[in-house]
Amino acid sequence: MKKLILLLVVIAIAAAGFLYARGQFTETAEAKTEETVEVAAPVLPTIKAGNSTIVEARVVPSREAGLSMAASGLVAQVLVANGDRVEAGSILVQLGNARQSAAVAQAEANLRNAELRVAELQAPARTEEIARYQASITLAQAGLQQVLDGAANGEVIAARSRLASADAARREAQAAYDSVAWRNDIGALPQASGLERATNDYVAAEAQLNDLLVGPRQADVVRAQAEIAAAQAELNLFLIGSKSETIAAAEANVAAAQAVLMDAQAALAETTLVAPFAGTIAAVDVEVGEQVSPGLAVIHLADLSTWRIETADLSELSVVNVQAGDKVEVAFDALTDVTLAGRVKHIKPIGQNVQGDITYTVLVELTEQEPRLRWNMTAQTTITPDEIGRAAAISGAEVPAGMSVGDALKAKISAARADQAQTSVELP
Repeated sequence: MKKLILLLVVIAIAAAGFLYARGQFTETAEAKTEETVEVAAPVLPTIKAGNSTIVEARVVPSREAGLSMAASGLVAQVLVANGDRVEAGSILVQLGNARQSAAVAQAEANLRNAELRVAELQAPARTEEIARYQASITLAQAGLQQVLDGAANGEVIAARSRLASADAARREAQAAYDSVAWRNDIGALPQASGLERATNDYVAAEAQLNDLLVGPRQADVVRAQAEIAAAQAELNLFLIGSKSETIAAAEANVAAAQAVLMDAQAALAETTLVAPFAGTIAAVDVEVGEQVSPGLAVIHLADLSTWRIETADLSELSVVNVQAGDKVEVAFDALTDVTLAGRVKHIKPIGQNVQGDITYTVLVELTEQEPRLRWNMTAQTTITPDEIGRAAAISGAEVPAGMSVGDALKAKISAARADQAQTSVELP
């Protein structure tokens, strides 16, 4: 009996040891399995199917703009109407611009004059102009020779004749004065003043004759020589050409005139409103004769050839789950039979406060178009995270029609590797 009890005890202990060892082995294996799973896990978390965001949206053009005039003025012409198709650069609205056009014409004339002045200064000397300067030199030389030669015989004879006449008049006046010289009021009599005048005339005639007989004075010679030197200096300056400082100043005037012309042309251009891109006129909010001001939209232009989707109420709690490149399915309230595919193109970084809730706008680029879509149609978007699409968006890979996002990303990587290999080959 004791041997049976001892055997049972041994069996129980062995069973307990087996169970304990088995438990330890299981825990170790599970730990190793967990460790292996942790090491093999990807860095990016796996996005589960069904992790989608549903948000209301609307249809908008791929490009739109409210166009305003850059200058104030009266509208002279409105050249488009609602629904018109226009090309980039087409004139839409024209303001009255008579004053601006006149300013441009004046600026062009001033620039032309400034350019002609530079051309004149840089042009070589002309024969007729040289002859004019040489004639001035010849005239100055003749004047010097006349000073050196002294008075001509005819001038001396005339001076002597004037002196003789003055002497006779002086003697006659002296005789008249002597006849009344005894009177106490002789100073008040006309004979006294007559004698004074006759004496002065005689002295002047005598001085003139003496000047002619003496010959040229040094001051006259110096003056005549200075006139010759001045005429020669003018000719030399003309032959050498204008000084560089003068030409530089004239060229500066040209640059200033060009700046004035550019400013006038810019002011004239501001009176014309042109289409910045091709599209359709969505609204015309101006009429002929109306006064317009800068910054006030008068024409609304949109490119209606392609559409995109813009979300309306994506909350801040949901936007954190959305990234550029995510898949999008778009359903339309007005087109119950249509569901279009697209991808998140861009998320506007600034949220808007809408009745106390912060919402973000997501722009969805459609991969297919529907001709029945209209501006501001309501839609419902289902945004599904897509790692491949996000990677393509980050790398900037374009997705051609008929190609999947994954294939587009692979093509971009292959092209980058090919460019790198080509660069390596070309290096010396």
